[in-house]
Amino acid sequence: MMNEEINFNDIVPFQVKKAEGLPKTKLPFNCGLFVVKMLECRSLGLKKMSSINDDTAMDLRSKLCCEMFDQFMDKDFQEGCRR
Repeated sequence: MMNEEINFNDIVPFQVKKAEGLPKTKLPFNCGLFVVKMLECRSLGLKKMSSINDDTAMDLRSKLCCEMFDQFMDKDFQEGCRR
């Protein structure tokens, strides 16, 4: 397989579809946060994502930080740290 030539005419082209209605950021450091929050909305079955925007990004980032901190500071984690 390493020495086989690839016939690019035999490869079926794929389609790219642009997602509509997703939040967009103008700031490069918000893209990861936007992806995390969009995945969270999607997993919860939420369709409305209008609250994910550059104006609310700092609040969303702070809430996400608190959620992650709380996840690791639960009772089981604290018990393990005391041993």
